[in-house]
Amino acid sequence: MRKRRYKVSNKGKAIGRIAVLAAALLIVIGLIFGIVKLIGSGAKKRKGVSELPFKATDNYTYTGAGFLYFDAGRLYYEDIADASKDTSYKINTEELKLAASTGISVLYHDTALQIVGAGDSLVFSGRVLGVRCGSQHVAVLREDSAGGTAIVIYDSKGIQVDQMDFDATDLIGFGFSNTSDETLWTLEADYSTHTPVSTLTTYNLTTRRTTGVMTVQGQLVEDVLFTNNSLFLSATSSLIRCTLAGTAEAYRITIYGWELLDYSIVDSGPVLLYGQRGAETHSTLKLYTLAEGEVGTAQIASVHPPKEYVGAFLMKGRLCVYTPTELYTYSAKGELISTEELSETITGAEKLSDNHALLYKDDTLLISTK
Repeated sequence: MRKRRYKVSNKGKAIGRIAVLAAALLIVIGLIFGIVKLIGSGAKKRKGVSELPFKATDNYTYTGAGFLYFDAGRLYYEDIADASKDTSYKINTEELKLAASTGISVLYHDTALQIVGAGDSLVFSGRVLGVRCGSQHVAVLREDSAGGTAIVIYDSKGIQVDQMDFDATDLIGFGFSNTSDETLWTLEADYSTHTPVSTLTTYNLTTRRTTGVMTVQGQLVEDVLFTNNSLFLSATSSLIRCTLAGTAEAYRITIYGWELLDYSIVDSGPVLLYGQRGAETHSTLKLYTLAEGEVGTAQIASVHPPKEYVGAFLMKGRLCVYTPTELYTYSAKGELISTEELSETITGAEKLSDNHALLYKDDTLLISTK
């Protein structure tokens, strides 16, 4: 169960010299990046496939526009499109975690957090368990010294605007919608009955109000997907479309035996990629193009990828299947559109966004820009 609390304080009590020193370091980084953020745009770069300046084993994160990463005592920002935004700063520790969205970047560790560009760091008693970034807010999952769990919400300046308390065993997921509004969602599971119950709650952080509560009986919700018109819940047995407010179910489609691998939002509607549940590799992939009305219709297509494929995901509504030497592109109807020979032999591939894919060449990382 959750309890809602509002606070205006943006700092906890420091607990020990290490936390204070790390917080001071984060303040300096925040100020430096705040200055860098004001630099104007420059030359465009990175078309096609190019090698990234860090390795797969390095500490890095994708921001939506570029990468933050640590290397040899420095923190770097590498912009994908604009070289003038690249920067670096010397630091004394790389024992920091990174979280980012296109709007906000965060550096943190167990007891302190710095929102890049904000002047003050946030110092916590207890432990930071996870961080999610929206377009204008940061959600911090925190465990206090008494074992209580809360999601604490900060704006881009580091000012606390909200707090939601949870039983530690109830909360199984949280995040921000990928739509233009600033919506935070939380996902809870109740195992106290004979069958599991999943509850999704949505909050508008602009109005600070709960906008929807959806309860699913008898199965666990595993993924949450927002479009501009719908809220989709991918559960263990069903794919459920709800109204965007999250207050009413429109329809559900049976997906038993399949798990969601990826999705892409295009003008024709959301396209979802499913693979066989529990399989390490998938001999069959299913593509669901969903309707956003009240009737549960979906265009379903099956694709049998090459046996040696090393990555499969959706980009701009199309299925991209990478083998070590080729890229196969399929339409949402499952039709093979093209086969492209890769300039490098790769060992893995994963999606960054609808425009960028990350390719692995053992420990070397390549970025492919569509």
